[in-house]
Amino acid sequence: MLLRPGNAGSNTFTDHRDVLAAAIRQVPARFRGKMLVRVDGAGASHELIKHLLSLSSPRRILLFTCGWMITAADEDAIGKVPADAWKPGIAQDGTIEEDKAAAEITHLMSRAGNWPDGLRWIVRRVRPSRRQMRNLTAYEKKTGWRYSIICTNIPGSGIGGVPGSHHPQYIDVLHREHAVVETGGVRTAKAMGLHGLPSKSWQVNCGWVIAANIAADLAAWTRLLGCHDDEDLRDADPDTLRYRIWHIPARLAHHARQRILRISPGWPWKEAFLTCWQRLCALPAPA
Repeated sequence: MLLRPGNAGSNTFTDHRDVLAAAIRQVPARFRGKMLVRVDGAGASHELIKHLLSLSSPRRILLFTCGWMITAADEDAIGKVPADAWKPGIAQDGTIEEDKAAAEITHLMSRAGNWPDGLRWIVRRVRPSRRQMRNLTAYEKKTGWRYSIICTNIPGSGIGGVPGSHHPQYIDVLHREHAVVETGGVRTAKAMGLHGLPSKSWQVNCGWVIAANIAADLAAWTRLLGCHDDEDLRDADPDTLRYRIWHIPARLAHHARQRILRISPGWPWKEAFLTCWQRLCALPAPA
C-alpha cells in the first residue's frame, strides 16, 4: 500500500515503480528467480513496461501481463482477426465459456512499433451485460462484443515447464486471476479502515494506512494458516471473520494464575475458532 495525494494520477510511473519494488522485496530471495507481475490498465505506460522488461536478467526471469487502453487503431486490429482465430474463453477452473473468446493480435497491432520488442497483445471479447451497454464504443455496439486487451512479455514458446502457456487462452486466464486483488485485496483493505482516512494530517493518515495494512495481512494469514480447510472461512471477508472468529461470544476467566476462555457452548463456530487458535499457537516463534 502507498498513500498518495488526492490529485495523484493513475499512470504515475514513479509510484508504480516504488510499489513494485516494495512487493518484490517482500518475496523471499530464494523465490525471486521466477516471478510473474500482473498490472491493470493503469500500468500500460511506456515507462513501466520498459522497467518491467529491464528487471529480467540471466539470473532472474520476470514475466508480466498488463491491461491496455484500447484506441481506434486497436479496434481496427481487432476487426482484422479471422473468425477461426477466435478460441473459446476458459474459466479459472478450466471449463469452456461459450460467450467469451480470446485471440492474439500482435501481428495486427499498428501501435506495436512504438513499444519495445518482445511484447505480445492478446484480445478478449465477451457479451456485454446490461450494465455495460451504455459504456460501449461505437465499434463494440456494432459487433455486439465488449473487448479488452492484454499486453505481455510471455514469449511465443510459453513459460518453461508449463504446457500450453503460449496460447492466448492461457494468458487470458492468467491475467484475469488478477481480479483477486480487487476482491481479496482492495475490498479487504477498505473493510480494515481504508474506506476513509481519519485526519487532514499526512503523518496521521500514513500511520492509519500502515495499521490497515497490518490488519489486512493478519486477516489473510488467519485464513491461510488457520482456516485453509474450512470452506466457509478460507475465503471469508473481514466481516465474516469478525462475526465468526474474532468477536466470539466468550468470557475470560482467571483461575490458579491461568486465564481461561469460556466459550458459549451454543456458538456454531466454536470448533472452527478452536481449530484456528490451536494451529496459530503451534506456529514456531519467528527467529
